[in-house]
Amino acid sequence: MLLLGVLPAAVQAQAQADLQGNYFRNETMVQAASRDSKLSAGSLWLVRVDGLNCRRSASLSSDVVRTYASGSLLEVEVYRGGSDEVLINPIDRNGRPWMPVRGTRSEDVCFVRANSRYIQPFTPR
Repeated sequence: MLLLGVLPAAVQAQAQADLQGNYFRNETMVQAASRDSKLSAGSLWLVRVDGLNCRRSASLSSDVVRTYASGSLLEVEVYRGGSDEVLINPIDRNGRPWMPVRGTRSEDVCFVRANSRYIQPFTPR
């Protein structure tokens, strides 16, 4: 009986979209292999549309840093901290979540709209 009480806490949660398709959390069951021992491995997401813009900040009015093609894998930037807050996506002025995405260098973080129209959690086949 004790095992049942411990088991749910040990299972990693999968991000779920709300009724509008928004992902407010960014954790998935699959994480990237850490490229840098100083960085935590980030969750992996799959791009669903061709031409997904990644912006300098969490806003539609922010500059586009790069654009991803359909089928691209995105790795979430994991911020340091001891709380669950590092797995929560930033929200813009209109209440829309944006996911921080790693680039090839640590300073290349940009943001994509965290919505099921554009991205989905990566699941290996």
